[in-house]
Amino acid sequence: MECFKMRLTEKQRKEIREDILFFLFRNNYWQSRHCPEVNICNKLSQHSCKHLKKELKKLFKDEIIRYYPTAHGKDDVYLNIHKKAEIEAEIKDKLDKLYGWKK
Repeated sequence: MECFKMRLTEKQRKEIREDILFFLFRNNYWQSRHCPEVNICNKLSQHSCKHLKKELKKLFKDEIIRYYPTAHGKDDVYLNIHKKAEIEAEIKDKLDKLYGWKK
């Protein structure tokens, strides 16, 4: 029996990445305000938690998000305030739909 692995296309990865950033941006998770990975998986339930965690790792490598050390582990994330312009550029389409931004 062959093991079948679900591979994501580049478009799907980009969509997951945008959804994560938009969720954190919209709920104002900057610096000292942080969100557990589990909550992100629950709120973005249309995507697999496994794929969400992989994209979170990529976002961390790109320094767009950071991990916040807590008493129960290092699984809380928040947006890097120094990359705010990059984050807004990446989720510009979603922001345009929501707020009607014209930048």
